[in-house]
Amino acid sequence: MRILGIDFGMKNIGIAITDATNKIASAWLTITYPKNNYLFAINKLKKEIADYNVGEIILGYPVNLNGSISKTAEEVLKFKKLLEDNLNTKVILFDERYSTFNTTEILKEQSHLKNSQIKKIKDKLSAQYILQEYIDNQLK
Repeated sequence: MRILGIDFGMKNIGIAITDATNKIASAWLTITYPKNNYLFAINKLKKEIADYNVGEIILGYPVNLNGSISKTAEEVLKFKKLLEDNLNTKVILFDERYSTFNTTEILKEQSHLKNSQIKKIKDKLSAQYILQEYIDNQLK
């Protein structure tokens, strides 16, 4: 069974998936959805993962630096519940405080991509970052 990683955003969700051995995360896709229409995003996701045997989902949980719950984290909790109800899959929250920032900084420093190009791929790469961090923590 594969593991799916999700970087939740208010307009886009980035998706990553593991290889068959569950040791390597790969950026996969970005789903854009109408504001607050989480079911739209989940239905799109359901279609995309139909051919994969996904056993669990790692969902980025953006708590504040001091550990308090951010407004986005509150929305993540709503999204988590909908994921569990609609995909019938275990969803694990994973601290992702710096995922988008780190991913964007790495791309700026190590690629020749323009900001507009980075903006198009940052969500799925952030999902990859979250998922790989989770995998690496499990292997320790």
